[in-house]
Amino acid sequence: MASWVHNATSAFEHALAELVGETKPAIDPANLGRAAALSAVAGQLWTEALGPFYDSGGVRSLLGNVSKQAVSDRARRHRLLALRTESGRLVYPAFQFDRRTVVDGLGDVLAIVAPDDTEAWFVASWLTTSDPAMGNRSPMEALRAGHTDQVLDAAREVAASLRG
Repeated sequence: MASWVHNATSAFEHALAELVGETKPAIDPANLGRAAALSAVAGQLWTEALGPFYDSGGVRSLLGNVSKQAVSDRARRHRLLALRTESGRLVYPAFQFDRRTVVDGLGDVLAIVAPDDTEAWFVASWLTTSDPAMGNRSPMEALRAGHTDQVLDAAREVAASLRG
């Protein structure tokens, strides 16, 4: 690990030196370094935490060659969880699918929490994080086990915290 960090740090240092030359930008270098590190690994950390993602074409194929508009409509109506990346692209976490359908009950949960673009990442994290109130299962695991009412109750609490 130390070698990986050293190589990444060295490459960052060289690239930064090329970009700024002799000028000293009006930004705290420690904050810049932290932000660059987070930016460099954020996508990989989210993928590791949430699992793989489908793009729109992958979801269309998975759901039986539905139209692009059908996928968009499901996401807009909170029947499918869509996450907007930093570049503006929509991705769909694979955890929400069971074979060729959306996991039963997920649409009802999403309708309650109704996440916007920024909250969707939080909701995705909540859906995949173990919860002691659900027997140390994640909400997705509880949905798959048929405990929809328990997850709907938890979703109401999440929605209340999101809406203040």
